Amino acid sequence: MRPMKAGPRAALAALSGVLYFTGYTGFGQFYLTWICFVPALLAVRGCSTRRALALGLVFGWVTQLGGFYWISEMLQEFAGFPAPAAWLGTFLLCLYQALICAASLAWVRFAENSRGWAPVWTLPIAMTAIEFVYPLIFPNYIGYSQYRFLAVTQVVELAGLSGLTALLMGINGAVYEGISARLAGRRVVRLRLWLPAAALGFAVVYGLARVPALDRETAGSRTLRVAMVQENIGAAAKARLVNESVDRHVASTRAALAADPSIDLVVWPETVYAQAVPRSPGPIRGLLGRGIDVPLVFGAISHDASGAVFNSLVLASSTGRMLGIFDKVELVAFGERIPFAETFPLLAEWIPAPSQLSPGTRFDHLVLEDGTRLLPIICYEDIIPSLVRRLWTRAGPAHVLVNATNDSWYGATHEPRTHLAMASFRSIETRRALIRSTNTGISAFVDPVGRIVARSAERERAVLIADVPLIESNSTTPYLRYGDWFGWLCLGLLTAGTALCVIRPGAPR
Repeated sequence: MRPMKAGPRAALAALSGVLYFTGYTGFGQFYLTWICFVPALLAVRGCSTRRALALGLVFGWVTQLGGFYWISEMLQEFAGFPAPAAWLGTFLLCLYQALICAASLAWVRFAENSRGWAPVWTLPIAMTAIEFVYPLIFPNYIGYSQYRFLAVTQVVELAGLSGLTALLMGINGAVYEGISARLAGRRVVRLRLWLPAAALGFAVVYGLARVPALDRETAGSRTLRVAMVQENIGAAAKARLVNESVDRHVASTRAALAADPSIDLVVWPETVYAQAVPRSPGPIRGLLGRGIDVPLVFGAISHDASGAVFNSLVLASSTGRMLGIFDKVELVAFGERIPFAETFPLLAEWIPAPSQLSPGTRFDHLVLEDGTRLLPIICYEDIIPSLVRRLWTRAGPAHVLVNATNDSWYGATHEPRTHLAMASFRSIETRRALIRSTNTGISAFVDPVGRIVARSAERERAVLIADVPLIESNSTTPYLRYGDWFGWLCLGLLTAGTALCVIRPGAPR
């Protein structure tokens, strides 16, 4: 077989990038991620490790740019960057994130060149481990692409998203084995097909059994009737309409309560109340007006006695008394904080940002007067599995998750759809329903299976009402008990495999 030229190799790598991002959450063609690595594996077939790294950068950069083009909008709207600087930042960020795919492909070639290990074994280890440990501003896993494939996603409660990544990579490796064997004129190694197929079969059977069992449990649980108010007031408009924003939320809430007196809880989005709220327990009804005679969760800006500013989620009782406050722990770099600005104050002057907030340090649930425990999450904290697990570990089991988000910074892009898909996995990891309230959409209710049972439209005013199941058994999941054990396992295997390839390289088989 003739060696492939550089042009076709680069084209195959770029094709993999297109398959990856169109299979991801924003475009929704989830089946493509089961084969998206195959063209890239063909592109690096017979290459050196260095060349595989270069082709992997092509693959990864196309992947990231297609999936995260909306970052330019965020840098302009959220961080105040001019358009050229925002696009330059987007290109550089995508190149940085491209290293996940590039390093994975390079290690696959390195292992095959050194020891003859087939990609069906090395790709699941490399991609899973590198994806798990690689530092990202917006953490993402390829497994998020499967959010609608409920029969497969249920294994996340066992092995986290890393387990789903390994499964996807195993199938990619098996498909590549079939094509590679044909191109080489050799027989397929059957184990390279059977083992990934068996893993997929286990995941599907587990999911098909788990989903109805969870549905039965949910059907017998106590419910909380929740209303979410989405006034479609974006970040820029909210800055101009500070008082009107609150007034509109109050008016819509009153109308909802008048139409449906059975509502038990109202949830407003992130930073609805943009002025300082008191942090100590006491009456806060005067901040919001009267006529809201049910508990209310709302996003606000708060200040402590030292002058530190927080992005907070506040719980008010039906009588207008503060029951609890949660401060956002994971702040968005360059939007809510400038990294290292405390050490190098000049950075805050050189780099524009709308605010310099302080991270929260307390890990407490918001607790209703009847004892119902709400696990609070603010904005993009809902895409960080380890943070939700930390909250659960420190504060104990919750009955339901509540998230307040503002996705208006990203403009008319697919980011809100991507964000919601990612957030839905927190329900699978915890086996709790998720109440997700946003300023401009998409507000949604997610059940403990990870199913999006109701959602609002984007860029529209809406009031969303649903009966939310409360899981009161204090049950937990293997993921919450043991964390990212599978990611750590793959990292250990990657480390051991690298050492073996370096210390005792063998003839490729």
